[in-house]
Amino acid sequence: MRFLFLCLLLGWLSIMACESSKSIPAGVLPPEKMQEVVWDLMRADQFVVSFALPKDSSLNKESEKIKWYNRVLAIHRISEQQFKESFRYYQTRPDLVATMMDSIARKEEKIDRMPNRKPKQLVE
Repeated sequence: MRFLFLCLLLGWLSIMACESSKSIPAGVLPPEKMQEVVWDLMRADQFVVSFALPKDSSLNKESEKIKWYNRVLAIHRISEQQFKESFRYYQTRPDLVATMMDSIARKEEKIDRMPNRKPKQLVE
């Protein structure tokens, strides 16, 4: 009887441990929201590198990127602090980041397959 109780207790504790590892702490963006923000930050970065900087060589690359990153955060109505806190959390969760990046890659592949889409050019 004790053995059965001990087995049930251990099973319940392991299930609870798995559940708690899946929950996102307060103040951290949920995976879906973080994915949207990261996607938009990547697009903003690509815009600065591929469009803004080649058009105007007087722009400072880093300050221009920061300006666009801040615009993305404002669009998503999140603070820089909230993003950084979320980013630090996701750095400790490679399983969640892998899922997030896979989804972003699929989204990029979908865009690349769109009709009349020009092929990507490498930027040096």
